[in-house]
Amino acid sequence: MSGIRQATGWRLAATALLLLPVAALADCGPAALEPVVLERIAPDGALLLRDARLLRLAGLQAPPATGHPSWPKPGERLAIGLLDDRPDRWGRLPALVFAVGSDGTPAWLQERLVGAGLALARPEAGLRGCWPLLARAEAEAARPPDPPREAGRFARVEGRVRRVGEGRGAVFLSLVEPDGARVAGMVRKRLLPRLKQAGVDVQDLRGHVIRLRGTRSVTNPAVIPVMMAEQIEIVR
Repeated sequence: MSGIRQATGWRLAATALLLLPVAALADCGPAALEPVVLERIAPDGALLLRDARLLRLAGLQAPPATGHPSWPKPGERLAIGLLDDRPDRWGRLPALVFAVGSDGTPAWLQERLVGAGLALARPEAGLRGCWPLLARAEAEAARPPDPPREAGRFARVEGRVRRVGEGRGAVFLSLVEPDGARVAGMVRKRLLPRLKQAGVDVQDLRGHVIRLRGTRSVTNPAVIPVMMAEQIEIVR
């Protein structure tokens, strides 16, 4: 009987969760959340659920799993919202994941990991109003992780825009990082109106110090394609 009551209590708490995160996180993520149970955490930070689904933590640069208390534990009850029902090449589904407190109050796992300095915030489609929360958590983290600099990997670079140039079909932001390394942000011209509507006027960034997030190319200097306004943060 106690098991039945416990399961019933979890279903009731899960029902309440369908509304709580939406109110708490404003326009962040899907409108409905699904109760699940964590089986284990993969070495790359993916979450394997008891129902055999594999989740990728949307909005993060693949944080390695550690024993840090910010990570959920096997057997822990979670609430998830899928951003897409199509898995990536590794079979992972992109999801927003919430840890559920004993009182049913949700805590957004992505925000918790970034705030603890365990992961970098990574813009992606579907995050909507979640992105400002992740960016703020990263800015307030005691020690954000060092961004990777290897070609072909996600990177977060900061530097002054020395030049805004135009090529065939694209605008290039030429940055110089504090250590002298050069990198260019590439924005397709067809995307310029969308970025400007979101508050980023690429043509007006010369002289500004910006943070640029995206996948670093294998070329020299490296090029980071910019597909959305959230990839560019004006520092000053």
